[in-house]
Amino acid sequence: MSSPLMRAGVAGLLSLVLAAPAFAGPPGPGGPGGPGFGGPGPRHFEPGPRYGHGLPGAAREVWIGSTLYFLAAGTYYLWSANQQQYVVVSPPPAVQTVSQGNYEVIAYPSRGQPAELQARDRYECHTWAVGQSGFDPAAAQAAPPAGVSDLYRRALGACLSGRGYSIN
Repeated sequence: MSSPLMRAGVAGLLSLVLAAPAFAGPPGPGGPGGPGFGGPGPRHFEPGPRYGHGLPGAAREVWIGSTLYFLAAGTYYLWSANQQQYVVVSPPPAVQTVSQGNYEVIAYPSRGQPAELQARDRYECHTWAVGQSGFDPAAAQAAPPAGVSDLYRRALGACLSGRGYSIN
């Protein structure tokens, strides 16, 4: 087997392995056995449970034990197979809610930065502030000491200010 052919085979196999998680997910519309996956009727793709179905677009996956929750703005969602939609549930017992308002920095784009740049700046400044303070409010399971959250807020505000945002 020649070296270029072997590389192409390995690259193809790697692509297949990396794409496989995109097809995994909870059962429901668009999932295994749902529309677009064979069976009677026209073959078309409809979004699976992770898209719409009562789930906000900004929701992120949170695994707690063997259960997949989705979290958006401090609200937890689980897939309900009976209702074929996501439903709001109380926070899992292992998770203590932390008030996000204590860590928020209000920043106005004083240079007219577009929404995409605002999101990138916010993410990059959050990452930098976590490195400076040692505290990540997105991963917090309990409230930190007051000094730590203040350090995070000051670092986030300084970074955003340096990128042309007005901070309150």
